[in-house]
Amino acid sequence: MSPASRRIYLYWLLLLIPTLVVGAGAIQLLRREQARVSRQTEAVVAAREAAVAARARLVVENVELFVGDVRTGLLDILAAEPAGALDEFLGRWERSNPLVRVAFRSTADGQLLRPVADGLDEEARAFTRRFARGLGSRRPWDPSAVPPAEPAAFRFEERESKDEAIARQEISSNVAQVQSARRDVQELVKARDYAAGAAAERSAAASQYGGARRGRETEADAAAPAPALADTAAASSRPPADQDAGSIASAADARPEARRVATLKAQAAAAPPAAKAGPVDRRGWYPWIDDGRLHLIGWVQPGAAGEVRGVEVELAALVSRLAAALPAEPGADEGYVLRDHRGAVMHQAGWVPDGGASVATVPLAGDLLPGWSVSGYLRAGEASSAASSGFFWLGTLLVGIFVVAIMAGGSLLLWQARRSEAEAAQKTSFVANVSHEFKTPLTTIRLYAELLEQGRVRDAAQGGDYLRTIGRETQRLARLVNNALDFSRLEQGRKKFAPEPLELTAELTRLLDTQAPRLAEAGMAVKRIFPADTVVVQADRDAFEQIVLNLLDNACKYAASGGEIAVAVAPGKDGRGAEVRIGDRGPGVPPAHRERIFEKFHRVDDALTAEKAGAGLGLSIARRLARGLGGDLRYAARPGGGAEFILEFETANRP
Repeated sequence: MSPASRRIYLYWLLLLIPTLVVGAGAIQLLRREQARVSRQTEAVVAAREAAVAARARLVVENVELFVGDVRTGLLDILAAEPAGALDEFLGRWERSNPLVRVAFRSTADGQLLRPVADGLDEEARAFTRRFARGLGSRRPWDPSAVPPAEPAAFRFEERESKDEAIARQEISSNVAQVQSARRDVQELVKARDYAAGAAAERSAAASQYGGARRGRETEADAAAPAPALADTAAASSRPPADQDAGSIASAADARPEARRVATLKAQAAAAPPAAKAGPVDRRGWYPWIDDGRLHLIGWVQPGAAGEVRGVEVELAALVSRLAAALPAEPGADEGYVLRDHRGAVMHQAGWVPDGGASVATVPLAGDLLPGWSVSGYLRAGEASSAASSGFFWLGTLLVGIFVVAIMAGGSLLLWQARRSEAEAAQKTSFVANVSHEFKTPLTTIRLYAELLEQGRVRDAAQGGDYLRTIGRETQRLARLVNNALDFSRLEQGRKKFAPEPLELTAELTRLLDTQAPRLAEAGMAVKRIFPADTVVVQADRDAFEQIVLNLLDNACKYAASGGEIAVAVAPGKDGRGAEVRIGDRGPGVPPAHRERIFEKFHRVDDALTAEKAGAGLGLSIARRLARGLGGDLRYAARPGGGAEFILEFETANRP
């Protein structure tokens, strides 16, 4: 390996090793960055999942509050209605309230009093059958009856996880707190209504008496009971529970607000029992499945025992109102579904997939809508994971492109350096060969010129031979100079052509006559194959002559053993243009070199070409000149053996 080659490979290693190190380091940094992005993505996804789960729990709370309000309101209406015209009221209630499917009355032992299963009322007959199957023997209002068996579809706690059970407890606690607060507010409102009504009654009674009597009654009215209002006072003004009315009154003299609170407390303490609480009743709800459908029955038993009045909720009307509990505008890629005990979708909002696991599934309370649940979905997980993975692969691709670009650039530089080194070696060889080529004819010319100068010639014939030899060597030297000049002009793109009409047969005849002695000296017989018609082409005369002479010179060097050279003029391919074919019977060119012989400085490396001096420029210059004339020069194996070079012209004129 030459020193130049060693330097090239050293530079290549200096480029290759840092590039690979930088690429490996970049990929490692990308892996670390991907891990960091993945952790951030997982944290974001976990936060979004937690938000979806919290929102699903909030939806469940809203549903339970709404259903609880509906149930409480329905039972309160049932409990408040007097028994005198109850059937008439229940009939109006069924017709006017869309939430009431059937209102009924029953004895404590489960005998249905209303509705009666006769007539054409199909709904009444259907309810009678459901009542007999679901409530007749179990009677949820009777503690001594067989307790109702809970359907398997309602036992949601068997399917829920630990986290879901904790969430269920939190929801139940929140709902209980809200309902307790609502009951307190309702009691407060009832107490205010009672106090206002009592004051109005006392004021009306006092107006029937005169003077001082009226004033005293008005003062007594101010002491009328209003227990609920006392609860609204500030904690700092609330007296101890064990104080009597006198101490309360004395403490009330300190401030007007405290006096007002003390008055309300005294009213609450003096209120009759009938004003503070209504009749004691028992009430409850019982869900059960009949014919695959859920039925909700509410019942009220006024007093300790007696007749039971109840209502069956119109589930379709109730469910239609639950859509408002779902988010009106869910977040991007979020979705929420309300499902019944069979898993059927009742309402949905946002993005909900056809299948797949939900982020969170929260069951509703078993005594409200047993077996029902709210599920929350989130689509961001797969997209975020794909984005994280895509970041790594995109970064790896960019790093790979960077490394490949550097490697490709380095390889190109290496190839160019080796090519320049090879060309430098070829040019060195070219200079040596050209020098040798120049030296041979110059030596011959000098030898014969000295012989003629010294008069060492036997006769005039020998002198003529010397002069002809000097002439041939001069022509050979001129060809070498022309090749060198043409090569330089073609390499620099400064070769100028002067096209003119050329008649191929006449030009070839002239050139072959000029070169006949040289061909005969090489032992080659010339075979001319010309058409009868003239063929005229547009070409530069000097360039055409240079091409033909190079081809003839090539045949004399490498195919002289064949003893024949054929020069023919023929129509071009497809009948267009014209071709000049120069063939021989030499050894030909191996297939691997048939295109490379037209490269500059290239010579077939075998014993035949090694014996012949040459620079390897003749065929390269000939092809470049042919293409400069608008044609081409190509090689073809000659039928019967040998080589054939075909000079093509694109256009030709024929008479």
